[in-house]
Amino acid sequence: MVRNVIRWKLNEMMARRRIRNKDLAVALGISENSVYRLRRTDEMPRLSPERLNGICTALDCQPGDLLVWEPDDLQEDTQGNTPSSCQPINDLLQITPKSSSSTKSEIEVAA
Repeated sequence: MVRNVIRWKLNEMMARRRIRNKDLAVALGISENSVYRLRRTDEMPRLSPERLNGICTALDCQPGDLLVWEPDDLQEDTQGNTPSSCQPINDLLQITPKSSSSTKSEIEVAA
């Protein structure tokens, strides 16, 4: 099962600020039903920059306050192997230091 990675937190922000659907609807110039749908979804909705600006203004928050990133569950193939595209970045960027006995020419070639 694939999870959403970015979660929409409008419901939480409205609850924290004690803003009702009606109040946000008036501030945005939209219906209460539209606010209800925006509030009840966990997925990031498609918003115009003007609408996002209106929400942030009404809630006195930053756009980042309305979003949270959650790591996606790693998908395993049918044999239980994790795809190479999902390997942690540290595994992909392993750098082995040169021994101190390297000659000057070896260092120059490496650089």
